[in-house]
Amino acid sequence: MLLLRARETAMARFRPILHEHGVTEQQWRALRALHDLGELTAAGLAAECSILAPSMTRILRKLSEQEWVTVTRSPRDQRELKVRISEKGQRLVDEVGPKVEHQYELLREQLRPERLNSLYEDLQHLIELGGSNEVRESSGGNGKLKGVSSR
Repeated sequence: MLLLRARETAMARFRPILHEHGVTEQQWRALRALHDLGELTAAGLAAECSILAPSMTRILRKLSEQEWVTVTRSPRDQRELKVRISEKGQRLVDEVGPKVEHQYELLREQLRPERLNSLYEDLQHLIELGGSNEVRESSGGNGKLKGVSSR
């Protein structure tokens, strides 16, 4: 529960900005990934954003309706969708991005750079652990981390 509460606390900084521009959190993640990484397959975008494929399909439909992305079929494999950020989507990222970055800057100031870097390293380590058996085994098999409260 602590991780969920931390996520919600962090996202509370960004939600008003996104809502002001009519963008959901998931749509923003997709737009930022496309902005940062360029063209991706729909499956690659879903993986990059940690969004399930059926949800990504719905998100891409909305992003396409807003003309924030372009979606085309791969000439090699008609089942594969290629996704790019559009000019309109790029303008949105250019407008919203600095506001989001300002919130990150405030967070850096409040946490101090060394604490934030340590937090990033710890979160990256948690991601790398993934769903491995190491977590369950090290906690005595109950799926909980030793020494971590689930309150």
